[in-house]
Amino acid sequence: MAVETSQIKFTKSDVTGELIGFVSRHSKTKKLKGVRENSAFGKKICVLSEELKGRIMENVLYNVELKPMHRGNGYVVVAATPARFKAEIQPVIVRKSIYQVCVSFGNKTIYYDPKDGRSPSSQTLEGTLKVIKERQDIEDIEHVVEQFIKKAKELNDRMEKDGYIIPKTKKK
Repeated sequence: MAVETSQIKFTKSDVTGELIGFVSRHSKTKKLKGVRENSAFGKKICVLSEELKGRIMENVLYNVELKPMHRGNGYVVVAATPARFKAEIQPVIVRKSIYQVCVSFGNKTIYYDPKDGRSPSSQTLEGTLKVIKERQDIEDIEHVVEQFIKKAKELNDRMEKDGYIIPKTKKK
């Protein structure tokens, strides 16, 4: 029985209360891909081995090693490590129109937009920093935070040069 690899997010089972995931075999590449429970593709269940129970968090993407069950109706997860993505930090500046710093990793993008941000987490430097620091899936988080602060301060300086007033945050 060969060990196969895939990426899976685990959810709590309504029936047993255990964390489970689902995989489907890609028809052309024959590789296992993580899918949601309500997927239309033919899927098989993935259960955690006894050693992993209690160490896996719900709704976090993991790189996993899978062994087929004896009867072939699913897989047992024998190893799991949280997936980490390299982040790219890009300032987006269109004079008098767009002022943003984008932090992109995996399929996610976090925006710092002091001019047109719609929520405190995207409109303020502190709010955006809090969101970035809470992420479990960013590789080398300290370096990303350091670079983000540098780019955000450059963006704020540019906005002030262009005539915008950036409110200073109130300290409690």
